[in-house]
Amino acid sequence: MRNTRLILAGGAAVLAVVVVGCAATQVDRTPNPGVRSVAANQCVSSPLETSTVIDRQTLLLVDRSGNSLVMHMTGPCMTKNEAIKLEYRGSTRVCGPLDVDITGDITTAIPMHCMVDTIEPLNKAETLAYQKSH
Repeated sequence: MRNTRLILAGGAAVLAVVVVGCAATQVDRTPNPGVRSVAANQCVSSPLETSTVIDRQTLLLVDRSGNSLVMHMTGPCMTKNEAIKLEYRGSTRVCGPLDVDITGDITTAIPMHCMVDTIEPLNKAETLAYQKSH
């Protein structure tokens, strides 16, 4: 988006171009396929069938009705094959990053609090493929 201004100084016209949003401030980050929240029919509800730590920044939640979400964290906070803690806020449904508090590595001396960045809803076929590949 450009904003162009004409400035008159001493009888001469000077053209100044102001560019809003500088490319130099962009963060080099691969776009995440997830979203900030999902539709009501894509939420997962407690009790969960499984919760699987995929890697230090990724958690897969599957509920008993077959709904599943992959939660992408803002940074590393979990360890594979280690216990994590889920605390629901308000209800037992997870539709967005603020619906659950996640604490990773609860067996360590200093548990890590996880900050959810985005959520990726999966269908049943994607969930099975995701579980087999990880």
